[in-house]
Amino acid sequence: MQILLIGNFALPYEEENLHNLSLLKKLEEDGHECSVINISENPSNEERFTDAKSFPSFVLKLLRNCRKKDIVHFSTKGYLRLGLLKLMTSILAAKFFRIKSIITFHSELFSILGQMRSPFGGTQTLFTSFFFADKIIFADRDTYDVATMYMKKPNFELIPSFIYTPDNIAENETSTFKKLKDKEKVIVFANVRYPSFLFEILQEMLTNYPFPSGTGIVISFPEKYAGKLQHAIEETGRELMDNLIFIEPDDMQSILTAYSKADIILRPPSCEGATYFESFAVSAKKTLHLNNYIYFPAGLLFIREGKTAEMCVRIINALLSVESAAIPELKAEDSYKKTIRIYRE
Repeated sequence: MQILLIGNFALPYEEENLHNLSLLKKLEEDGHECSVINISENPSNEERFTDAKSFPSFVLKLLRNCRKKDIVHFSTKGYLRLGLLKLMTSILAAKFFRIKSIITFHSELFSILGQMRSPFGGTQTLFTSFFFADKIIFADRDTYDVATMYMKKPNFELIPSFIYTPDNIAENETSTFKKLKDKEKVIVFANVRYPSFLFEILQEMLTNYPFPSGTGIVISFPEKYAGKLQHAIEETGRELMDNLIFIEPDDMQSILTAYSKADIILRPPSCEGATYFESFAVSAKKTLHLNNYIYFPAGLLFIREGKTAEMCVRIINALLSVESAAIPELKAEDSYKKTIRIYRE
């Protein structure tokens, strides 16, 4: 099949773009020909991807790339106005070219912001997109339920998002893999900036460290050359240096390795490459590891009100002891196979 993928395919890495890249990798492994339009605010580091930040640029590149495609698949978290406008345009372009159109809504704030969508523009954009799209995939039940405010149709699908981790992660024995290999628990702090609520939680954890011994703490930054911030973190957690692992923001192998070992992933909320609410909000996701896939069966959104870093650390510590629940939507078929089935229907 000839497939056009549209979404966040740029640094810094987190669940949304790692899922998009995983889907691309699996499709290409299966022999499908894929084109990519990156709508992130950040440029992609892959020359074969097409960047389209502004709306006029997006429309031109969309029309150029739609030709001779079988499927247009748009992935989003669905709470940026410009992103929703690009989404609606993609679905209408697919209709014009008689191409099958698919939307994936990643879970995060849509379950909240979707209910607050402006009736003048936002609601109509989603309604139009839902009406004309052939299939709409929701990564979690909350987002699925909120979407029924706009339209409940038989084209709704509930398919958990995933990250694909190839077998060669363990075979390559990277330095990150060696450091994490013997860790009983792993916490990933992704895209840490200073100042931010995420940094406050990390600092509290390193200062009081009430977590189980042998817990690895992986830290990544959204930009390279964050030497001063890394040095400050090392000073705070100098008694835990054997537990700290720093990875570069563009080191895909190390990031996938860290995610493949992670029990909990913390990061600031984001949408299409842009970070939001980092001064008072943090996303915390439990992970579920099945075969070569990572899923996110449950998560919390910490919203700061006063001094809450210690409270958050205690919640994280409790989450470490909780086993990840199975995802009923998976049953006997993994998310990638379900997506392929939708492509072929």
